[in-house]
Amino acid sequence: MTVQTLPGALPTRIKLAHGLGSVTLGIKEAGLTTFFMIYYNQVLGFDPRTVSLVLIGAMVIDAMVDPMIGRLSDATRTRIGRRLPWLYGAAVPMAIAWALLWVSPDIATHSTLGLVINVVAVRILVSACEIPSISLVAELTRDYDERTTLMRFRFLFGWLGGLAATALAYGYFLKSDDPTKSGLLDPSGYSAFGLFGATLILVSTLGSAIGQHRRILSLPPTAQATHGKSMLAEIALAFRNPAFVALASGALFIITAYATTISATNYVMLYVWRLTDAQLSWYPLGLAVAVFGAFLVVGRAHRHFGKRDTAIVAVLFSGAVAFLPYAARNLGWWPELGGWTSMILLLALQTVSLFGLIVANISAASMVAEIVEAHEVEHGTRIEGVFFAGYLMVQKFGQALGIFLVGQLVAYVGLGDRIRPEDWPASTATTMAWIFAGLMVLIALAAATGLRRYAIDRASHEARLAALASTAQAAADSEAGVP
Repeated sequence: MTVQTLPGALPTRIKLAHGLGSVTLGIKEAGLTTFFMIYYNQVLGFDPRTVSLVLIGAMVIDAMVDPMIGRLSDATRTRIGRRLPWLYGAAVPMAIAWALLWVSPDIATHSTLGLVINVVAVRILVSACEIPSISLVAELTRDYDERTTLMRFRFLFGWLGGLAATALAYGYFLKSDDPTKSGLLDPSGYSAFGLFGATLILVSTLGSAIGQHRRILSLPPTAQATHGKSMLAEIALAFRNPAFVALASGALFIITAYATTISATNYVMLYVWRLTDAQLSWYPLGLAVAVFGAFLVVGRAHRHFGKRDTAIVAVLFSGAVAFLPYAARNLGWWPELGGWTSMILLLALQTVSLFGLIVANISAASMVAEIVEAHEVEHGTRIEGVFFAGYLMVQKFGQALGIFLVGQLVAYVGLGDRIRPEDWPASTATTMAWIFAGLMVLIALAAATGLRRYAIDRASHEARLAALASTAQAAADSEAGVP
């Protein structure tokens, strides 16, 4: 089965519409990774290990469902294609599930099971949109650089969605009117935060589907698959692909690094760095600079160094920079904690470290699309949905590992109860800083080690495209009776 694409560069409006679909993922990541743990732990009183286990359990369930969603979206046959029906169908229930996670804290407080069901529903519904949406990358174009561009727009919009939610959370929804108190520890703003996110989820998902609708209709029809394999057999085949295994082993730890960084953000900001609400409101600015910097740089880096080497260098660079402020703090080389000089220096280093992580993340995600053609050359079938679902499954295991590490760290240093930053021992803050900094270096090394075994580059990808074109032409000539 060969999926054809329309020739030429993709119109900018299609790139924008495609990228818009990732806003939902950005909002979900910002909420579940940045605010969920501190909300249910320090605001609602859940044990941090319980909160982390709820998140991890939901991720595991979601991750196991992902390949099935991918396979089902590959097999979907409608007059508007394979992917769009999923986006249209999941948008409304996804927005409702997200709002309930933050609007009904009393239900969640009295029912851990209810909380688990709500989080699982959110994650599966987001996957039902994200997997078909990202699978369109391999259908809209086969060009090595155009795929990078599509991924750049996906990550840009995803991060913009997360940034909008994060910036408004710190600067408006969760900002305390009392300068002596932290708004992160006040339950009153979380409901509005949830409703805002639900609105963005609904608008962006439907907007992305509508924006790509005509383009998808104009693509040549996809031939009916003749795999002769069951769903589970096809999923297993994807996970035996050497390139995918190599990519997954590295991407797992890229995502772990990101999840560990973001999950720990509010804890380290409050308890290690002693930042105020006013100072915290500047944190999204650093995220924005990192996002736009990565968006501008990653395409050029791929053209000069390739996707794999860009990802390896970026993740190692990120880990090294992430280590610096914590080491300087603990060795007495840092300005006074809680001051504006400390905040500005910390924000600068965090921004640079996040820039490296985002470049690595975009690079790794973009590498999935080339595996589709490698599989097609070997097996004669295209299973974009399965490969992208498998990659998202790996991402979720990475997120789960990062959240698990943060949950264990928070419990280990004694933040299981509701504690004000000024009441926490300075020696314990130092211990937390060393552990966190060491984790970031080790995770970066693990990511680079895994990615080194990924062997697909631009030249090998273009050779596969030529081979597929030759095969398609031979088949066309045979059907036309050309000798």
